[in-house]
Amino acid sequence: MKIDKLLDGVEIADIIGELPESADDITDDSRKVVKNGLFFCVEGNNKNGYDFLGEAVKNGAVVVVGEKKVEAAICFVVVKDVKKAMSAICSNFYGAPQEKMKIFGVVGTNGKTSVCHILSRIFENAGYKTATIGTLGVSYNGTTEETGLTSLGTLRLYQTLDKLRNAGVTCVFIEVSAHAIDQRRCEGLYFECLIFTNCTEDHLDYFGDMERYSAVKKSVFDKKYCKYAVVNVDDELGRDIMRESNAKVLTYGIDNPADVFAIDVDESDGGISYIINLFDAIYDVRSPLIGECNVYNTLAAAAVAAIEEIKVHKIANALKNLKAVRGRAEFIGEYSGAKIYIDYAHTPDGLKRTLLSFRKICDGKLYCLFGCGGNREKEKRPIMGAISASISDFTVITTDNPRFEDPCAIISEIENGVRRVSKDYITIEDRKEAIKYALSKLRSGDVLVIAGKGAEEYQEAFGVKRRFSDAEVIRDFLAKQTERNNG
Repeated sequence: MKIDKLLDGVEIADIIGELPESADDITDDSRKVVKNGLFFCVEGNNKNGYDFLGEAVKNGAVVVVGEKKVEAAICFVVVKDVKKAMSAICSNFYGAPQEKMKIFGVVGTNGKTSVCHILSRIFENAGYKTATIGTLGVSYNGTTEETGLTSLGTLRLYQTLDKLRNAGVTCVFIEVSAHAIDQRRCEGLYFECLIFTNCTEDHLDYFGDMERYSAVKKSVFDKKYCKYAVVNVDDELGRDIMRESNAKVLTYGIDNPADVFAIDVDESDGGISYIINLFDAIYDVRSPLIGECNVYNTLAAAAVAAIEEIKVHKIANALKNLKAVRGRAEFIGEYSGAKIYIDYAHTPDGLKRTLLSFRKICDGKLYCLFGCGGNREKEKRPIMGAISASISDFTVITTDNPRFEDPCAIISEIENGVRRVSKDYITIEDRKEAIKYALSKLRSGDVLVIAGKGAEEYQEAFGVKRRFSDAEVIRDFLAKQTERNNG
């Protein structure tokens, strides 16, 4: 691409050296630089692009974009804001894909994946071609490409949007994490709607305290970034956003007055049902999704769909035919008359909400199996242990992703919280053996919730990722039991 077109809209502070006529590719990874390419020199939290400048030049870069003046053997474009420049250049290079479709974002500690999934199903049912970008990967046209990230980096995001545009996608639903907001990974995007789900304690190892964590989430609910703010008013931060946002604010909730709300909520192992008031349109809603959290998730999705003028009966029909999101209160099977679910709950609030939902539909004993990730927020471990012990009848403490911590030490910290509340627990380090143990305890009417990892298909320890899936372990166990019984 001609360099003048590539740099169109970029605020340039200085140019060191002579600009080339064109650049054939763009990247922020020095290893991926090609001959006649452009390299973004970005100072990140873990890596500094300037440390790899030499490698980028060696691999064929003809122009570098960054904020610091650096003498180099090639042209260096000094910009005032490299994140903003990166967004503009990506948009120019990929032909502004973000302008060719409607983009919706979901912000919040819990529920982002589920809301995106529900929105996608509703819009598909109304005739739109949709895609989701988030924790489970990039999903469109019946396929999912795993990314390993909740929110993509700027370059990869624009590459993905380009691919989706070329595939005919018209509506994209994106999980917008607090990290993505803070690191400005969505720079240059304008959201048709931004949905706020909730804000509870998480990622304080990165943000330091709840004040900063909340402020980061709240910052994007501005008319500079979105047309509509769709906000949960049963959440304290949601009420702050409602009062302070200068975007068009619409609200949803159960307990407080809202534009979209639910009454006569009923929960069972068959799903949820309620009467929705959708901007004064009344309709019965039934969904196979489980738990009060999914009442909120479906309300949020219904509000957005109504804004986009999708008819209420189409919304309700889509909700009726929903399938559970992978790893989110997902029913895996039955054993000895008991039901088995996996869930991604990995925060104190998330675990509490999940267990309370299953407590309501459990006729027998409620079993909870979980661990906590290593190198993350140690203070939440005993809290989550106490939550499990106070709500469930029996807790199985095991490993999650220990990363670079001793898994036994993590288990011990969780155990400290459990034993303050209950003696009904066991610790089993090996997660596979822990699952098999929990399954063996089940009797008719019981419910087993395996929390923390959800749909993850790996376990990470000491720099090594090995394949591991809670769902696979369960299904393998059930299959072997069936073979024995038929045997």
